[in-house]
Amino acid sequence: MQGHGPLDATSAATVPQRQPGNSFQMEYRQRFALRSREVLMRAAIAGVLSGAAAAHAQSSVTLYGVVDTFVTNIHADGKPSVTRMDSSGLYASRWGVRGSEDLGGGNKTNFVLESGINSNDGSQADSNRLFNRQAWVGLSNNRYGEVRLGRQNTPEFLMSGRFDAFFAATQASGWNNMSTATVRIDNAVGYFSPTVAGFKFSGLYARGAVSGGTPLSQDQSNQNFHIALEYEKGPVYFGVNHEEVRNGTLPYIFKRTSGGGTYTLDKHWQFFFAANDDKTTDDSVHTNVLSASLAYSFTVASRLALGYTYMIDHVSGTGHGNASQLGVMYSYALSKRTMLYSTYSRLSQQGSRNNLALNGAAVVEPSAHITSGPGGTINGVQLGIVHFF
Repeated sequence: MQGHGPLDATSAATVPQRQPGNSFQMEYRQRFALRSREVLMRAAIAGVLSGAAAAHAQSSVTLYGVVDTFVTNIHADGKPSVTRMDSSGLYASRWGVRGSEDLGGGNKTNFVLESGINSNDGSQADSNRLFNRQAWVGLSNNRYGEVRLGRQNTPEFLMSGRFDAFFAATQASGWNNMSTATVRIDNAVGYFSPTVAGFKFSGLYARGAVSGGTPLSQDQSNQNFHIALEYEKGPVYFGVNHEEVRNGTLPYIFKRTSGGGTYTLDKHWQFFFAANDDKTTDDSVHTNVLSASLAYSFTVASRLALGYTYMIDHVSGTGHGNASQLGVMYSYALSKRTMLYSTYSRLSQQGSRNNLALNGAAVVEPSAHITSGPGGTINGVQLGIVHFF
């Protein structure tokens, strides 16, 4: 009969036969002790290995990225027509590393390092920073939320794509083209609450540069803060944000309050709205932007978006005036990782305003920002491809 334990694995033929006296008992006890130590050693090694495997399973690091490249033709009043290739139309081209470690008890350590690139020529999107998009580390808890330290996205950046059928990107988004929102900040302490009864709060405080600006010293003259509240339940989403930004080299404080939301009617229709109030403490800037857009999904892969945005300028004089934009976008997903998109945009400026351009998610090359003459109109078409990895 086959045995079931370590000792039973030895065949009966190898067990010494009983001899008169105690010699057999002594030899058996010695072999039993050796086998016992071997079993304990194997169990200890197995325990260490299983513990190491469990610890490894609780940590993760992911390499990820987006490549977005498009071709565009833009005609601005008073300028010759321009056809060119650029990066980051619908999504910002980037590569990054993110990771987390499970500390137990609902606690985690998290980090993100994310670098923007120009996929049309391979250059870095920000010459001042390698990880210009995100570079932070933090702690999170399932019940109490998350704290992050470092360069990170602002609450409005995280919300704004839900205010607009164009995801606050592409040339077709008037909400994006007329926006002066701060998208990310250096040296920030951020808090992001868990969702409670549909509500979520976030806040950031920082001293340093904002968006893609040249790094600034960490003193009070360069401080800024951002607070936001979001609500989501069923088909309804709404968010509101307030920010105040100081730059020691400028004679004013910039203040912005914005809000917007989404209503999902069914699997086909979505409706979006957004509004803001931008002003400076020296009254050199005071504008309101109102945006309404909608999207219709023919299938999961095929989507059409249409939107209209209007800017009201409360300041008169050189360089000022109202503006409006009509935008249309069609996108088609070839797979879960690859998407095609095309847009048409018409941006009209009034008075002597001529600072607006047809932008994108993160089009940073200065030559891509094609402006018109004072009070001019800009027409543009765009065809792009995005791949996620």
